[in-house]
Amino acid sequence: MANKFMLLNLLVYLIIYPVTIYAQTSRLSSEKQQLWLQLSLNFYTVVKEGQVDQDSSLVLVSRKGRLSRWTVITDGFSDDIAKEDNKWIDTRQTRQAVKILGTLHGIDHVKLLVLLGSYYAFQPGYSQNDRDSAQYFLSKAKQESEALHSAFWSNQSLCLLGKNYFKGNQVEKGTKCFTDLINICQRANDKVTEAKAWDYQGTYCPPLPATIMLKINSLAKANILYQQLNKPAKQVNTLTNLAYLAFVLKDIKGAEVNALKALQLENAMAFPYTHYNYDLLSLICKVNGNDDRGTNYGLKAVRASQETKDSIGLGYFYARVADLHYGSKTISAFASYWFKKAVEELSKNGDPAIYRALFNYTSYLNESGKSREAILLLSNTLKTIPPASLVDKQMAYLSIAANYKDINNYRQAEKYFLMADHLSDQDKLITKDFRSAQIKLKIGTFYFEIKQYDKAKSYLQNSLAIPVIKMNEPITFSAANWMLFKIDSLQGNYESAAKHLLQYVTYYKKIVELNDAKNIAGMKIQLEMTQKEKDLQILRAKNALQNQQADNVRKLIYIGVALTVLIIGMIYYRFYINRKNNEKLQAQKDEIDHKNHLLESLLHDKDVLLLSKEWLLKEVHHRVKNNLHTVICLLESQAAYLENDALKAIENSQNRIYAMSLIHQKLYQSEDIKTIDMSVYIPEFVSYLNDSFGTTSQIRFELDIQPLRLAVSYAVPLSLIINEAVTNSIKYAFPGKKKGAISITMYQINEQVELIIADNGIGINAHKSGSHSGALGLKLLRGLSEDIKAEISIENVNGTTITLKFKIDEMIYATA
Repeated sequence: MANKFMLLNLLVYLIIYPVTIYAQTSRLSSEKQQLWLQLSLNFYTVVKEGQVDQDSSLVLVSRKGRLSRWTVITDGFSDDIAKEDNKWIDTRQTRQAVKILGTLHGIDHVKLLVLLGSYYAFQPGYSQNDRDSAQYFLSKAKQESEALHSAFWSNQSLCLLGKNYFKGNQVEKGTKCFTDLINICQRANDKVTEAKAWDYQGTYCPPLPATIMLKINSLAKANILYQQLNKPAKQVNTLTNLAYLAFVLKDIKGAEVNALKALQLENAMAFPYTHYNYDLLSLICKVNGNDDRGTNYGLKAVRASQETKDSIGLGYFYARVADLHYGSKTISAFASYWFKKAVEELSKNGDPAIYRALFNYTSYLNESGKSREAILLLSNTLKTIPPASLVDKQMAYLSIAANYKDINNYRQAEKYFLMADHLSDQDKLITKDFRSAQIKLKIGTFYFEIKQYDKAKSYLQNSLAIPVIKMNEPITFSAANWMLFKIDSLQGNYESAAKHLLQYVTYYKKIVELNDAKNIAGMKIQLEMTQKEKDLQILRAKNALQNQQADNVRKLIYIGVALTVLIIGMIYYRFYINRKNNEKLQAQKDEIDHKNHLLESLLHDKDVLLLSKEWLLKEVHHRVKNNLHTVICLLESQAAYLENDALKAIENSQNRIYAMSLIHQKLYQSEDIKTIDMSVYIPEFVSYLNDSFGTTSQIRFELDIQPLRLAVSYAVPLSLIINEAVTNSIKYAFPGKKKGAISITMYQINEQVELIIADNGIGINAHKSGSHSGALGLKLLRGLSEDIKAEISIENVNGTTITLKFKIDEMIYATA
């Protein structure tokens, strides 16, 4: 009956709850906004198995939810800083904040230092520049706050410094920061900051085997303090993280207890985004073998996700519901429906996680005799959504192998099985043992079925040798022992066969106990279906009897004979027509197969030509770079014989040529031969200019370059513009070797890119009229700006500021 109600729930969901995209998070209080950001980013990090860092996950979910990261970045001190005065966090214009910083003093100066440090500590990825910036601002904030005797801001700085050390994988330094901070808070009885310190240590410490208990203990202490401080939203986050960590350690009971506590608090505080904990509970029930309860939780996760219009995990929730019933013959259509929805949802945004749902869905197609359809679906997906992780590749290879095996193409099946196994050696994730054992079992089973017993035995023994299988995978352990029993029996190794048989019987009992509930539910459904079929047969028999009696009364014998002849003629006619249609369909199928073969051949030729074209383009860029380098060397040789203006012209030409040479160098060194990452190119080129002019100790460069990828047609003019502007500032802005600063800022707002080059020197009016090269440089600036249809403006206030604004359609934007 449970399954009957489950199918009824499915129908209700399909009618009432449409699939939507954007979460309604903007209506939440700031406390609940922070909770949603934390739950969703942790969920995304977990389902990506740590391949995406937490801060990158935060950027992604904040964009999906159309929320600012403010509540997370300012955790613990948001009430002390006005958000409306710091909109630069969302626009990523840190240059504005740095300018404001120069006008502040005292505690206001400290506050902005902490905010800048936190901004960089929460930047996505692991950029050394971001971590260095965070270290600089936070260390300075700590120093100034201590001088002002502000314990609060000193503690906030120390907490964020600990996170920043963890971000750089400096576990020892990070742990020391938090130990010192916790001791300070305990002496001052500051439970609020102490709770944050424990929380940050448990959340941001790298998840290594040596640190996993530190994370759990820290989160547990944070939860106790949050309970004392009556902060239920904070408790929900820490309890959910504790549940994830307990699950990783195979403490399934502990994971369930923490997830249920988190869910209870969510309901008590009327927090509608309960789907992340419902999904976790669904996963826990699957591991415990309680599929009916897990399905109930899974469907609640789907409903909550749709009601709140939060689609970040919707594809994963679909897959979870399907996975709970994968392999069940009585309701396989139910599982396939949800797997198909998961594939459709995950394919919308090209999510590589599609491969896990696709693996199970194509397995269902395989079981339904649709292996060729499964192979075609997998092939098309591999072309449109390349696997982004080692695990996804393994899932794809295993699925392809299983379907090739089903159509008796054993050579291709063996190829893909071995490719999946080879990837296990590169697997560095915590769950690698589970996957490795399952893969080896599948390969062993494959060799067993095709009677290659020696190979089968080797892989099956390797599967059993993984300790985690015996403890947590009784089905895998039992199946491997059963096949080894058969192999040893066939090869005459009776003592070994007896041992494997004993192991099989022992673990088979455990499997029976786990599946009793499932079998009872399946038998109930089967009994209901059988009873309905019998009732239908009785009804049909009654109707047939009534019709026969009516016919016997109304019809004469000769009419019956005539009808019989007519029926036979019609049957023969239908047979003839069907045979002709079948022949026609077979001919059409053969023609389609032939065209598909030709199309595959053409696609292969296209791929070869594209690869050759890419290689040739890289070679061209390499040779252009070498030729430009040769020109630079020739100019250097010529410069040795020149003086005054001629020498300066040569030197200017060298820098311009180097700017273009570096462009081509980046192109042939990169996998992307069409665009340049300006956040990498500009710092390297500016460093070259600084070294060339020998101004390292005189002039300080301040760079704030948003990660932007530009086509060569834009990158080359921009590099020459930067060369002219920076060279002009170095030569003329700081006479008498006066110290100064040059800043370069580049960022995107909507479809417009803005480049700002500024110095705090004497200004352009003081030197441009007396320099022919300076005038030439300005002329080049305007000419190059026209090439890319850019607006250029030059200001002469407290130095020179050159601003360039242009729109670009071919820009590819990517976060670091």
